[in-house]
Amino acid sequence: MNSLCLCGCGKYPKFGNKYVNGHNNLKHGLQNTRLYHIWEATKQRCYNSNNKRYKDYGSRGIIICNEWLKFIPFMDWALGNGYKENLQIDRKDTNGNYCPENCHFITNMENQRNKRNSKIKSLKIANEIRELYIMEGWTQKQLAEKYNVAQGFISRIINNKIWKK
Repeated sequence: MNSLCLCGCGKYPKFGNKYVNGHNNLKHGLQNTRLYHIWEATKQRCYNSNNKRYKDYGSRGIIICNEWLKFIPFMDWALGNGYKENLQIDRKDTNGNYCPENCHFITNMENQRNKRNSKIKSLKIANEIRELYIMEGWTQKQLAEKYNVAQGFISRIINNKIWKK
């Protein structure tokens, strides 16, 4: 687990093997961490009208809490709330803002299932897909067409990688 401590010179706080100065200006490459990129992408989705994802976030009124407009407070929250390199930030309420009360970290699979445009919205539908595949011999391609999703998505349901029984 990454933690914040002083670097060898005693001048800058250290995050993993990266450093940051006390004025929230990045030093020694912290801007190249995965967590920084998550934070920056979140800001872009919410505030940059030229960002391709802005229509799904900023134009819907989704914002980042004032505290997280600076990276260090966001980083501190993330490290204390389950951030790991293989996880993504997720809003519990997809219509809510990016803030400590509404965010947590989840796997990519969980995040894909939570998308607003996901056609498979319940375990009941996932089980229906499994039944059609196992009992009635539907192909994954046929199921993908019926439910208007990618064939890989159907495969993950059938193999219990998502929407587990």
